[in-house]
Parts: sequence; structure tokens; C-alpha cells
Amino acid sequence: MSQIEIAQIIDQIKQEITVDSNGQSKASLRATARLAGVDAAGLFRSLKTAVDNSRSKMVEKLVCKGFGGVDILGWSQSGIPDIAVAAILHYYGYEAGKRCSLQARLACEAFESIGVRAWMQDIMGWIKPVTQPQEQPLTPTLPPVEQRLHTLVLAMKTLAELTGGRLNPYMEQQFKDYAGNLLAEHNRKLLTPSEERWLGVVNFAESELGKKVPLSGAHYRGHLGTWVRTFYPHLGDRQETRLVNGVQQPIYVYACHEPVVAAGLTKAIEEFFAHPNLSHYSKNPYSFS
Repeated sequence: MSQIEIAQIIDQIKQEITVDSNGQSKASLRATARLAGVDAAGLFRSLKTAVDNSRSKMVEKLVCKGFGGVDILGWSQSGIPDIAVAAILHYYGYEAGKRCSLQARLACEAFESIGVRAWMQDIMGWIKPVTQPQEQPLTPTLPPVEQRLHTLVLAMKTLAELTGGRLNPYMEQQFKDYAGNLLAEHNRKLLTPSEERWLGVVNFAESELGKKVPLSGAHYRGHLGTWVRTFYPHLGDRQETRLVNGVQQPIYVYACHEPVVAAGLTKAIEEFFAHPNLSHYSKNPYSFS
């Protein structure tokens, strides 16, 4: 018995081997017996003990590899899985005592470098299916600054037409401030490209948290800024010049790109709007402290 003869046997049993779409392969009971150099009826009798009280040593070996007794019994009809084929060949090659066969040992040597499954896949011409890469969900992004400004201009024109040219002065000034600050932020990013986002507390409350910060009353804009600077000074003390009511003014801005700062601002703003007794601070907001 030589490796050439093993190759001839492999060619003869090729039609009794199957490989599914996942690459898992099986061989018929007859093909497995041919490879192991044993009688197919004898192999079947050994497999039948899988549901008996006294199992054969080979079946015990298969059970230890995780195969169930009922499954092993059904292999005569469904085919023997590639992992079990390797175990059966090893058993008859080295562990079967007087029933050990040189052919089973040679088959083990032929397969040990690549494995039975890879060998079965190879002789059946199986090719691993190409999996399509999963599409990554699109991350929402703001339109370019030019488009946002264009939309803003159109909105102002529409409002002016609807109001007969009598646009609320405060609203008109808010539009102008927003446009000016948008351009300034755009220019700053062009000069110093980065992922940083420095926002005033009012801007953060309205754009990030959806809050409406009033111009007057206990919870007005000035009170909010004072509240944050008084109770959360650790969030930062950076100032930048921004348009406020049409006038360039220094305002406190915060590093909203930093999660710790954003979380701190969120907490401060929620506490501010939840505070029930801010009315007596309206004349002297600095009395917060």
C-alpha cells in the first residue's frame, strides 16, 4: 500500500463526497470505510452501538468529540461529517489494536497537513463564496456653510414678503448675528482646520439641547451665562468676540467637542431651567454665588 494507491482510492470515492455552501463536507459510510481500509458492514456495526448500552471504543471517541448517539446512527443515510471522518481514520490507523490498517494510517498522513475538510473541498472544487461588505450607515452631516447661508437668505426674504417688510427687528438681528457668526466660524476652520467646536452656552442650549432661551424673565440669556460661570467655572473661561444683537461682544465659549465639557454644560443648563426660584435674581444675577 502506497500514497499512490491512496490517491487512486480518493479518485474512486470522489462521487460519494459532498460539500455544502458553507464549506462543511461529508463522506458516505462506504467512502469512509474505503479510506480506512475496513469493511463497510463492520464500520456500520460499530456505529450502530452509538445507541446501545455498550458502545464501541470508536463510538466513545466520537461521542467525546461532541457527536450525539442518534446523530451517529443516522450517518449511514446522511453521510459522515468531515471531522468524524478524520477521527475514524485516526482510530483505525493508530487505536484499533489488531484491526489497525496501514491504509488508514497512510490516509491520516496524507490529510494531516491540510485537514480532511480542506481536502474534501479541494477535490470537489469548492470555492468560498465572496461575501458582500455590509454597508456602513451614513452619518448625518450639516450642509456646506454656503448652502446654509443661501437657505437663510431665502428664509429672510420669505419672512419679509409674508410680513410686508415689517420683520420683527429682534428676529432680523438674530438672523444677521447667526449669519455673521456662521461665516466667522467657517473662516476660522479654514485657517485652523480641526474638529473643535467652541459654542456659547446659549448657542449650545438652543442648537444641541433644543431649549428656547428667552430674552427676558427669570430664565433669560444673561442669567444662564452667569449661572454656568458661577456654579461650573471648571468648564472653561475662554472668551471670543461674537455678534450679539448686531454688536461685536466678548462672550464665554466652551469646548463642546470634549464630552466632559458637553456633559457639564448639559447638566448646568438642565439645572438652570429646573430651578423654581430665579425671579429674585432678576435685578442682580451675580447674587447666584
